[in-house]
Amino acid sequence: MTAISSTLRRATLLVRDIDRSLAFYCGVFGLSTYADLTVGLDRVPFFPVGAEPRGGNGRFVILKGEDPLIGMIGLMEMRDPPLPEPDHNVRRLGIGSVALVLSTSDADAAANAVKELGGEILMPATEARNLGDEAGEFVAARLFMAQDPDGYFLEIFEPLT
Repeated sequence: MTAISSTLRRATLLVRDIDRSLAFYCGVFGLSTYADLTVGLDRVPFFPVGAEPRGGNGRFVILKGEDPLIGMIGLMEMRDPPLPEPDHNVRRLGIGSVALVLSTSDADAAANAVKELGGEILMPATEARNLGDEAGEFVAARLFMAQDPDGYFLEIFEPLT
């Protein structure tokens, strides 16, 4: 079988309040808007979100970091009708949970921003090792763990090398 070349460009998070999530991800990680769209679900009938029959609309914003095309985060809020609350405990990771790993230039400043912008610190910043170089080796890092305002798990590290 021929190998297929792929690049993960974006992960999209379904959120309760997109303005709050925009403030969080832009404020903590310095991301900027790549696209800001209103999405009509009647135009994407196979997108598995919302109640049947498929209809309604939402707002979809894609945020980018330093790379213009790779490592983006999409945020989508379903507005009409809104999505119900999750039926699982977001404070316990399990099948179907999302864990985002992000690097930052200043772990302590990012941890402070997480608290100021509605997130929660689960493990304070500490000296650690984390996978982080091109060879898949561990590097010295300042690392903390948190949740964003919607309960998504975040592992955030500052490479110290």
